[in-house]
Amino acid sequence: MAVTVVLCTVPEAQARPIAPSCQATAALPAASARTGSPEPHWFCDGRIADFRAPRVLLRFDLPRSGPHPAFFTTRAGSFGRIEISVVDRGGTVRSARYTMDEAELIGSGLNFVLPLPEVTDRSDHIVVAMDDGWAAPLVSDARLVASVDEVRWPYETMLALAAICGLLCMPLLFDLAFYRILKAPFLLWHLTSVLGMLALTLVSSGLVLHLADLTLTQVSFLLPLTSCIGVGAAAIFAADLFEKGCLPERTRRLLRYFAGVTVVTSLAQMSRIPALREHGSDIFYLAFLPLIALFCVALAQAIVRGSRAARYQLVACMPLWAVSLQRILTNVGFGDVPQDQIFAFSAAVAFQLVVTSLGAADRFMILKHERDRARAQSLAMEQMAERDPLTGLLNRRAIEARFAELQRQGFDTMALIDLDHFKRVNDRHGHQVGDHVLRVCAQVLRADGDRHAIALRLGGEEFMLLLRGLRARERAEHLRRAITQRVAAEVEGLEAPVTASMGVIEMPREGLEGTTFADLYARADMLLYEAKEAGRNRTMHERLTLFGSGGPRTTRGTAAA
Repeated sequence: MAVTVVLCTVPEAQARPIAPSCQATAALPAASARTGSPEPHWFCDGRIADFRAPRVLLRFDLPRSGPHPAFFTTRAGSFGRIEISVVDRGGTVRSARYTMDEAELIGSGLNFVLPLPEVTDRSDHIVVAMDDGWAAPLVSDARLVASVDEVRWPYETMLALAAICGLLCMPLLFDLAFYRILKAPFLLWHLTSVLGMLALTLVSSGLVLHLADLTLTQVSFLLPLTSCIGVGAAAIFAADLFEKGCLPERTRRLLRYFAGVTVVTSLAQMSRIPALREHGSDIFYLAFLPLIALFCVALAQAIVRGSRAARYQLVACMPLWAVSLQRILTNVGFGDVPQDQIFAFSAAVAFQLVVTSLGAADRFMILKHERDRARAQSLAMEQMAERDPLTGLLNRRAIEARFAELQRQGFDTMALIDLDHFKRVNDRHGHQVGDHVLRVCAQVLRADGDRHAIALRLGGEEFMLLLRGLRARERAEHLRRAITQRVAAEVEGLEAPVTASMGVIEMPREGLEGTTFADLYARADMLLYEAKEAGRNRTMHERLTLFGSGGPRTTRGTAAA
């Protein structure tokens, strides 16, 4: 709040500058000579001469006492030539002519100064002829001063503006940090808008002159350029920020279109094409009006549709709109004196960007929550696709694709387990009891721990174990026998014990890199079939070993209950 108060208080000069006593407009001297144009008509009632005229004349009546003025100063802007004439009471005239390249910019407030011809005690008045001016403040802010220090803004004001520029750097860090997490385009457009507004504040306040040695010509280019970047990017940022469904697509397209219009008109103003001089400034300022009006419509539409982001934008933009509208209207002729209001404008820009950043952060958190929820749902769906819904065990799909990696992790034993005569359980006791038996079987197979054994349900009453570590085959056999005991203890009403047959294949740690899951499964299935044929409730196992170049050899064995 203290910063805003400082910014909105216009500093008093150390000495009173001399304002124009009378003003007039005229044709350029060459045109007057050709057409015989009449002498300019002076008016001394406080009106501001129209800067659009080919030549604007400013008459400064000199006081009879006090220090003599030494400089002509006004707001930075483009012009063709300025001629300053000191007229003595005896009729003597001393003149000096300047181009833009000869103007000296002041880095404390964006004004420029031109030295006056010698002013003496006999000097009566000074006439400044300004040719081909491009902006109203060139005329309205014209003054004579005795010292350059009278033009400079107070140190406290510049310090406050520097603090605002530092404040504007915070959204830049926010946008960059958040964009790394969520690649949302609106963050980049907000970043561009902040850069434009930061550059505009630096240029319009003159702080940029403490960072770079710029000429008046370069500054005149930068003012419309930074304006169009800041405003155009802000419009596209708003079009992308509002939630889907909260803003009609036609309005989104129009925001982008009018953002482009402001860029085009700003580039035209920046180019200083002579044919555009008379109305270029009006076009530049008026091009912002439809964009502001459209933005108001977009906010209304979005708020009615329940947009959270639009509420932040409404609060953020109200002070900036108020200052900008006054700035636009006074610069195109509505009002006696053009008002750029650099202090109030900078404070409004800072407020707008800070609140807009809060809105962007809120939108970011919503989008991140939606993304995380979508990822969680996707992961849950993926897990559901890889797990058996009845027992919660992994299925074949979950293991087959990563089988080679599991082999490298040391899972070198595959056990294929099938419950004996399971169809009788379903037929005699119903599928509900059968499902209970399957769940108990799954609990038994999990008992070895996920670090050293992975249990799968392949379908029906068929299960698989992948094991690693010491005595893997013995552990698998222990689990097969435990199935009968656990089912008998936990499933009531069974007429006969539920047994299981198993085929176990032990693989060498190295040498079977080309062997697929399907190959080993087929081999284990063959062993399971042999166990069934041998009378069930038993295990057939086989150990594969590599023997020279003759390929793998097998050692077979049987374990019965």
